[in-house]
Amino acid sequence: MWRWRRSLHRKDIDGRLFTELKRPLGTFQVHAKELPEYRFVDLFRAAERHANEVGATVAIESDHRQEPLSTVLHARPPRWISRRIGRSEKIAWPVSVDEELFLPVDAFWVNAAPLPPRIVRVRHHALQAKSVVEVASPDASVAEASVREIIRRSEAASIYRNRVLALRFEPASRDEFGDVEKPERLRVLFAPEPSVVEDDLVMDEAIRQLLWRNVIDLHLRRDVLKAHGVPIRRGVLLHGLPGTGKSFACRYLCAMLPETTRIVVAGSALQQVAAIFALARLLQPSVVILEDVDLVFTARDINMQGAILGELLDQMDGLRPHEDVGFVLTTNALERIEAAIKDRPGRISQCIHLAAPGSELRRRYLRHYLTPYSVAQVDLDALVARSDGATQAFLKDWVHRAVQIATERLAPGGDKLDLTTEDFMIALREARSAGDGPNTRIIGFLKEPSLR
Repeated sequence: MWRWRRSLHRKDIDGRLFTELKRPLGTFQVHAKELPEYRFVDLFRAAERHANEVGATVAIESDHRQEPLSTVLHARPPRWISRRIGRSEKIAWPVSVDEELFLPVDAFWVNAAPLPPRIVRVRHHALQAKSVVEVASPDASVAEASVREIIRRSEAASIYRNRVLALRFEPASRDEFGDVEKPERLRVLFAPEPSVVEDDLVMDEAIRQLLWRNVIDLHLRRDVLKAHGVPIRRGVLLHGLPGTGKSFACRYLCAMLPETTRIVVAGSALQQVAAIFALARLLQPSVVILEDVDLVFTARDINMQGAILGELLDQMDGLRPHEDVGFVLTTNALERIEAAIKDRPGRISQCIHLAAPGSELRRRYLRHYLTPYSVAQVDLDALVARSDGATQAFLKDWVHRAVQIATERLAPGGDKLDLTTEDFMIALREARSAGDGPNTRIIGFLKEPSLR
């Protein structure tokens, strides 16, 4: 073993470490922590800062991801793995909606003095979809403390904190022999910050007050409420037919909580319950928005994914009163949701029904959507009357249809567009004529409109 150590080559990673540290590598003890893949940027930055503060004298970027640090330091390399130092691949990591950061997939920082010496390493293991932080030192307590400090810093200064995040799940892919080519992974993506100014806020006032009381106020006044024994965590369930404003309500919540991490989950990512709540706890204060939960968390007698449902219930119950994690669920089909979710205070504390808007709210919606256009020839009262039973989504689409029809009257090169009431009536009739028969309805209407 000693003869092999004496033969270490400076062009190999283990030889370079031996040269920099000037002491046998076998005396170093390694502490390591594996974390999800999306934590790589946070870990890299935290490790770099920590290494520099404790006196790192050299940084080495060289790709040896297949070998743990303990193997690099204490064992011969396998025949199929080279330890020769070479330029490390750098891959792009998103750090905001429109910004990427290129980082090496494997990096070492060497601290030879002052004592005790240490090696800090962060690597990205793509095949296993994980990030790894490793610290080696002759003093095991130093290595362990460094790992803990790096993780603490990575959490405190996370690139994801106080952002709007969209979670996406990518299933594993296999080759023709059944071997995994690409592991399953949960991707954490940045979503644009929603902007909802007062003029854009067209919402039933009673609904707005409920959202404020049950979500926004809990986060804005968390310290006062905690001091008076009010649990910060609270679940809200938004339900109503498609197009009635559930997505807009969620955007409103995200816009009103800029100092809270907002995590939006939809589709197959809903099945990654443990990962979702782990991320929410990590980045608290946080609000988790689970969209269309009837796709996964249905009643037990019709649920084919009972383990996932059970995990959700366990995670909801496992949140402690002092944890700043709230959650908002949305569904188009309240009757399909498992009763243990919707009927249990402490899991869901407030159900909010979003229905088709009444006449006054429809008037506000139409005025809002018509703001960019000339509407001197539009009878707004007539549009409000004809749209009885329409959802918010239909009203927006109705304006777009009417504008399209009106542009057919524009002269070549003309830019003055005047909408008329008839443009809206044509749009309404065309929407109705999409089908025939007594059961035909206009998409976006909860009852049959008058076309006269």
